[in-house]
Amino acid sequence: MGNTQLPVISPPIPYSNEVLRMMVETAPVAIVVIDPAGGIVLVNSKLTEMFGYTADDLAQKPLELLMPERYRTGHVDYRSEFRENPRLRYMGSGLDLAGRRNDGSEFPIEVGLSYFRSGDDLLMMASVADITRRKQNEEMLERRVQERTRELERRRQVSDSLRDILAILNSNRPLPEILQHIVVQASQLLKADASAIYQIQDGDASIVIEASAGLSAQQLVEAYHPRLTAAVSRAVNGSQPVTLTAQEDLPGPPPQQDYCAQLAVPLQIKDEIFGGLMLYYVDPRKFSAEEIELAVMFGDQAVLAIENARLRSQAERTAIAAERNRIARDLHDSVTQTLFSATLIAEVLPKLSQRDSEEGARRLEELRQLTRGALAEMRTLLLELRPATLTEVSIEELLRQLTEATRGRTRIPIDVQIDVTSPLAPDVKVAFYYVAQEALNNVAKHARARRVQVALHSHPEGAELSVRDDGQGFDITQVTPEHLGLAIMRERTESIDGVLAIASGPGQGTSVTLRWPTQEGTNRP
Repeated sequence: MGNTQLPVISPPIPYSNEVLRMMVETAPVAIVVIDPAGGIVLVNSKLTEMFGYTADDLAQKPLELLMPERYRTGHVDYRSEFRENPRLRYMGSGLDLAGRRNDGSEFPIEVGLSYFRSGDDLLMMASVADITRRKQNEEMLERRVQERTRELERRRQVSDSLRDILAILNSNRPLPEILQHIVVQASQLLKADASAIYQIQDGDASIVIEASAGLSAQQLVEAYHPRLTAAVSRAVNGSQPVTLTAQEDLPGPPPQQDYCAQLAVPLQIKDEIFGGLMLYYVDPRKFSAEEIELAVMFGDQAVLAIENARLRSQAERTAIAAERNRIARDLHDSVTQTLFSATLIAEVLPKLSQRDSEEGARRLEELRQLTRGALAEMRTLLLELRPATLTEVSIEELLRQLTEATRGRTRIPIDVQIDVTSPLAPDVKVAFYYVAQEALNNVAKHARARRVQVALHSHPEGAELSVRDDGQGFDITQVTPEHLGLAIMRERTESIDGVLAIASGPGQGTSVTLRWPTQEGTNRP
């Protein structure tokens, strides 16, 4: 310290060891010592610099001078209570409090308290650390965790939306209904005020609306206004997404209901431009690369729906099957890349969750399960787009995909036991697959189960599949054949001359068992 003058307050309380003063001054943190009455008797230079006072400013002043006014009365009462019952020598450390500087500004501090005797006097020593930067870092990390949590939730919503769209694509619903579902999902996930799918008429420059969401009857009348079709026209002409972020980007006078921002994605089927997906926003805004990518993804789903509808209208069944196989391959690649990206994002989550490693690890595992389940479910849907694949994939793999999809969607633990000593014939394998699918669908929709068991045993004399849950069950006598997929399960069972047994009761769970013995007692080749 050299010749540095110690900021010792005069007159000081006598100390038994002059070394104490030097220890206070050379301490690596700010120190203040007070007498039993709460008067400041000793400080070091780090404390005076921190609070903007001089040692003389603090001489014999109450310690409460260094606190915000709203805390002073309570602290005086606390010291009085301690003075009357001074049984504790050490009151703890690491207290997060607030300090008040000479200029009146407040800042967060961490205080460590200790008590010692100097002669007959009981003195209190407080070490003070400015934790402003730490608090700022904690708040920033908290914001990052919240942002990442919201992002994970958003990606979960995207995954669920894709799963729903794929299910609809695999159905026989009319094309307008499918496109309507897509524009609604696009509006919700991209937070658009309105959306529409436009189609360009063959041999005509005009466009028509195939589906819309958020547009009123009056807006639909004006939906062909040049300002409302500006983005989609540019997207179609340029064969790439177009964003218009403010009113000045739009041509001509505004219609009755104007939108300040637009995002358009062209819908291209092979070499043909069908039209475009349009998203409208009332307020000016800019679009992130991720938002544009998500809009393109919805556009791809619309293209798949349109192309699928065209395939269904073709006269020759063989041509339809071949084209559907191509769509399934394209769909598989798109979905796999999307879910793989989600997995990569999950891998970096622990680095962003340093504030609470256990919570970060839990959410990481949750996202991984969601991704695996969604991927398995989408693969299952793709199998149904290409029915011939069911006979090519092993029954073990088919059941694994079904159970992973159900587990990812419902979070219900599923125990799987597979013992195949003799392969199933193709028609038997398909029947077992659809019965297992319907049984697991019933678990997901109705059972409210805590655990599910799936078992398959196949041997030369036959095979048995069972799906059991511990859910709420149901009264079999009160269920009509068309409910709970019973008709589908029975139809599949009859197609292989098998035996289907369903056991259930209110509060007793449900058991679905499919047995397949052949008349000859052996598995068919």
